Amino acid sequence: MGVFVCRDNINLITNHRRSMGQRQAKQHMQAGVKLYHQRHYAQAINKWRQSLNRLNNAEDRFITLGYLAQALCDQGEYEGMLSYALSQMQLATDQNDSAMKCEAFLNLAKAYERLADFTKALQYGKASLEHPSMDPRTPGYAHLTIALAHLGMSQFQQCLESFESAMNVANETSDRLLELQICVGLGSLFTLLRDITKALIFLRNALAIVQSVTVDDVHAKYRCLILYHLSVALRMKGSLVDAKEACDEASQLAVEMGNRAIHARCMCSLADIYRELGESEAKETITKSWARYEDAYRVMRGANDKMGEVLVLSSMAKSASESRSHYTGQCECQAIQLNKKCIEIANQIGCKHVVLKCHLRLAELYSQLNDDDSEETARRAASRLTQEMQLFCNFCGQRYGLKDESLQALRCSHIFHEKCLHTYLLQRTDQTCPKCRCRAVLSDNISIRSSIASTIDVQSPSTSFAPPGGVATPLVSAAAELGDITPQATLTRRSQQDKILRGAEKDIDRVDRSLARLKSQQSAAANACSAVAVPSPEVPSTTASCASEPILTASTTSQSHTHSNANHKPPPPPRKPCCSQAALPPSSIVALPPAMPLAEDGPLVITHTPTVTDV
Repeated sequence: MGVFVCRDNINLITNHRRSMGQRQAKQHMQAGVKLYHQRHYAQAINKWRQSLNRLNNAEDRFITLGYLAQALCDQGEYEGMLSYALSQMQLATDQNDSAMKCEAFLNLAKAYERLADFTKALQYGKASLEHPSMDPRTPGYAHLTIALAHLGMSQFQQCLESFESAMNVANETSDRLLELQICVGLGSLFTLLRDITKALIFLRNALAIVQSVTVDDVHAKYRCLILYHLSVALRMKGSLVDAKEACDEASQLAVEMGNRAIHARCMCSLADIYRELGESEAKETITKSWARYEDAYRVMRGANDKMGEVLVLSSMAKSASESRSHYTGQCECQAIQLNKKCIEIANQIGCKHVVLKCHLRLAELYSQLNDDDSEETARRAASRLTQEMQLFCNFCGQRYGLKDESLQALRCSHIFHEKCLHTYLLQRTDQTCPKCRCRAVLSDNISIRSSIASTIDVQSPSTSFAPPGGVATPLVSAAAELGDITPQATLTRRSQQDKILRGAEKDIDRVDRSLARLKSQQSAAANACSAVAVPSPEVPSTTASCASEPILTASTTSQSHTHSNANHKPPPPPRKPCCSQAALPPSSIVALPPAMPLAEDGPLVITHTPTVTDV
């Protein structure tokens, strides 16, 4: 009898210890959330890893894996994110839980989108939509990830359709942070299409939304992302001083957040700004910008960020093409090699828009070398890509995306020149889209009017607070449950939002004044100087023979280019290359960088995970 009593006591003690261990593991998990919002990222990740090794409950393990995946995503460690997303998927499969599978598929889609494996991102994003979710906001984040994947592959129509679906979910669930990320994505899209006015409006809408977020780390995370995209749009608009200020702040925030991917992008954007600021100045400025490109490329290589590599290589190729005389010992060969390298990587990930720009630059370089065959091949490739991406207006037959023009999308997601579309809608009684013959209705959710209205319409304090990255990454929601954050403290009232909008309007006026001042300075400098610098080669515009179905050929492209440059000083006489067009040596731009510190505790060491090909 005494033996049985002793065994029962041992079992009770064992069960008590297990229960204590589970409680301590949960406390570690909750402490990690607090540390993360206090910007102690490495400590938070360590807490979650410790709790993951001790937790037995499947749901708790699944949530902890989601925390780790989101944390590594915020740090730009996308392969580590993929590893934890795969662990989530395995756990969801073992439990045969459809809701878990929905969230795991979403995290997998996000990881593959960050790693520029856009095909897998689309597959897993659609798989997430096919499974039921516990949170109505999850489909919105799945549509957002799908939109970003389409954007990476330069599938602009499908991209707009997914953004429209995501915005519908954001409106239905009053998810302000989802709306913020959609605005950033649309800003990036219209920046690519060179409708800078719309891009700036969407990005400023996002900036107005992020001002209403009082959670320190969430505010810094999204402000950093918005300012980076804002710096790119402002540079393309010509507001170089404002672009530099935005880029400097974004770079500083990226260092504080430990996000290597955004920091490297900021280095590339800053190099672009300095390149344009220093085109007519000393050699040192351009040399420094080239060093920034190389540093950014090393960071991208170290993080296996293929999209980042393409962005940096494209900027390097453009810099080498436009400013060959500033680099000692360089000629057309270096620019040609960089463009070909960029095309190689862009083709691997399916980024057609970058490939198009590289072919246009190669056509210019071959033209200067009198290599007619190579020039014709490059121009034909550019025309084919323009047709595939449908970068033309069916009304006027002109290509868009070459200069700052106002564009407008219909509800079917086809894009046209805004003035052409409005003229068409006023003149025609049977208003149908000329591309798909659907009813021509302006898109509501992604128009400027509805975007501004949604920014002004602030939800009541009873509105539920949206997590920063979907259901699988509920760091803010977890902190709210712990009593650190309340929805009322996170979203401001209408009066505060109106104040923010008035500040945004002042910023717009300030940018416009700066742009006018910059143009006047450039005009005065042009009149004062006797020697006029040779302009950088413009991207040739294409003219269609039929408005309903334009045909872009290499010959029309060449003629348009000749006409557009008729008023400029002719370029230097063509010359043969002074060096052989050998492949770039790997040592020139592939050295791995030192890890950027993530927090006070030093860099986060992540074990190697399965590699694949990050908004």
